[in-house]
Amino acid sequence: MRLSLVVLLIIGGLGACIGAAIATQDPTEQEQNQHLVRIQPSIDKNKTIPLEAKKVPTYFGEKAFLHVQSLVAMGPRYFGQPGWSKQLTYIEEQLKKAGIESKRDTWTDRKELITFSNVTATIPGKSEQRIVLACHHDTKCTTGHPDKQHNFHFVGANDGASAVALLLELAPLLKKRDNEATIELVFFDGEESLDWNWNEAARALFGSKRYVKRHRDALLLGDESRIEAMVLLDMVGRKDLHIQEELYSTTLLRQLCWSAAVATGNQKHFYQRAEAAADDHKPFLDVGIPAVDLIDLNGNPTWHTPQDTVENMDPDSIRKVADVVMTMLPAIEQAYIKTPRPPK
Repeated sequence: MRLSLVVLLIIGGLGACIGAAIATQDPTEQEQNQHLVRIQPSIDKNKTIPLEAKKVPTYFGEKAFLHVQSLVAMGPRYFGQPGWSKQLTYIEEQLKKAGIESKRDTWTDRKELITFSNVTATIPGKSEQRIVLACHHDTKCTTGHPDKQHNFHFVGANDGASAVALLLELAPLLKKRDNEATIELVFFDGEESLDWNWNEAARALFGSKRYVKRHRDALLLGDESRIEAMVLLDMVGRKDLHIQEELYSTTLLRQLCWSAAVATGNQKHFYQRAEAAADDHKPFLDVGIPAVDLIDLNGNPTWHTPQDTVENMDPDSIRKVADVVMTMLPAIEQAYIKTPRPPK
């Protein structure tokens, strides 16, 4: 079911304002306006946008869970670890099996002297305008931590592997889909903070910051293949799944996420709590790209603990989140791709 004309007119106006703001700022101005994104009010859950449920196959969760098991078997998957390079190769091989070409962007951070790698894969659509579906592939660096409380073997079954698995299993479905937008799958490195405690100044989000910086010229110049919207997945597989309403995220995209949860019958797993999270969607928001974070963080007892293992995962949780993503996608295309672009 398509969005109503009234909603589309509102979206079109909003998109025009965002596009104009990006196009008229030079890079210096843009850099000065970093981190101006503010926490937004919670949406009214009594108001939903009618969406047609687009569910993935019933076996989706089990197949995705096989990816989780394969990734966890590699051990810790942060920079310098054997599991890090193994995982990058695994992601590329799985995308190749789906008939999708991928590219690896590897760089060394000059300040931290750490080498990171992002993996991207592009699925063409009718329009060159892009929607990014993303996750992070790195795990928290815990081994060898000077504080014994934080020194443990961490395999990141949920925090890392679950979202990677979801995107890998979604890839062949997106390849077969009649996409209005060009879909870009991005697997970010360096999401996890190098410091144990997270704050706005944390040494983190290296991969997403790198990606946005590399695409800044296209964004500022209004390139036809520019990114129009971004959906981030993070920790989507634990047994007691709860995707919080992330309050930095673009309001319209949060409304679509909640509406998709209702349409697919998964509302009890979504938006029962609300809290902001500085995640890989933040660099996109900072340059005016609409973005939403589907994250199970608030109240997650296994987060950054030795208990983040496959035993505390549920394949059906991954499937439910995939249902919501696939149900959101046509509405995102309708809002951000099919709405006429403002004149240059």
